Parts: sequence; structure tokens; C-alpha cells
Amino acid sequence: MENKALRKLLICQLGNQFCIALLLSWVMTVINYGFKGAFIQNWAKGFVVAFVIIPLALRLIPFIAKAVRAVMGNCHALIQRSAVAVCVAALMEGLIALAVTLAQHGVAAGWPTVWAGTFVKALPLGLLIGFTMTFIVQPRMLKLAASARTR
Repeated sequence: MENKALRKLLICQLGNQFCIALLLSWVMTVINYGFKGAFIQNWAKGFVVAFVIIPLALRLIPFIAKAVRAVMGNCHALIQRSAVAVCVAALMEGLIALAVTLAQHGVAAGWPTVWAGTFVKALPLGLLIGFTMTFIVQPRMLKLAASARTR
């Protein structure tokens, strides 16, 4: 039984990682290139880089949550979770925008401007992902992890 629950948890984690990488790399590639030229090749580069970066960013979420709790103290749980969602969105968006921009453009002149533009333009999607991860996905993943440990 334990193997089945762990397998389900791993599949869910990889599925989340895949979807986030797919969405963010697609949006960032559209922002940087539009649908012209070597769109598919640039999107593929961005996707691979985002897929590799996301697990690193996701590992930082507990530290972000702890820092938010320390700073916000006795604020209502909804406000704290919302602050965590915004911080997670900014972190993930910033890291993935950096990685995708570097993979697609390299360290050419003006790449910080391209990165900043990509970050700002893709931030609404990042916020949507951050809130979805914080309020929907994370609680379900915690339940899956708990059921995998108890079996």
C-alpha cells in the first residue's frame, strides 16, 4: 500500500511541475518572441530549463512560509497564506524568468531589461499559480504525503 501512495504523490508532484513549467515557459516565450520564427525551439529550451528550476523553487516554499509567519505574527491565517502565495509567485516567476531568459537570449547586452520585462508581464500568471499552489495544491499534496506515511 505504501508504494502505491508514494507513487501517487510522486506522479502528482511531477504533474504539477510539468504543468507549471509548460505554462510559464509558454507565456514567457510568447512575451519574448511572439509566435514567429523559432518559437517551438525557444519554447522547448524554456520548458526544459523551467522544468529543472521548479523543484528548486518549490523546496523554498516552507522557508518562505516560516519567514512570513515570523514577520506577520498573529495575522489571520488567510492573510498569511495570501502573503505566502504572493511571495511564492514572485520567487518562482523571478527564478523561472531568469532561467528562461538566459536560456533563450544568453547574457547579451540588455538581458536584465529583457528579464525584468518578462518577469513583470508574466507575473499575473505567476500569481495565479502561486495562489493555486498555496490554497488548492499544497493542502492536497500534504494529505497525500500524510496518507503515504501512515500506510
